[in-house]
Amino acid sequence: MPYHIPERLLLQSVADEKVILDPESGNYYTLDAVGSRMLDLLRSTNSIEQTVARVVAEFDVSAETAGEDLMELLEQMVQHGLVQKTAG
Repeated sequence: MPYHIPERLLLQSVADEKVILDPESGNYYTLDAVGSRMLDLLRSTNSIEQTVARVVAEFDVSAETAGEDLMELLEQMVQHGLVQKTAG
């Protein structure tokens, strides 16, 4: 996966959402159902392209919009330290 979740973070699914806790800072974050599904797909496929294709198949959205939304989600998560870009 071009991104990975730091080991220090705790992830928990609650209904259709994800709660991400950073025990070092005490901060927690939530992802709505769509963001949660995108993260699950990215973790299982290890591919941005495959994740976008699955999002298009599951939701009423174009590939362009799905790709933009996924990249925006990842950029926000990087800014908050919730994911890190993988070298290489």
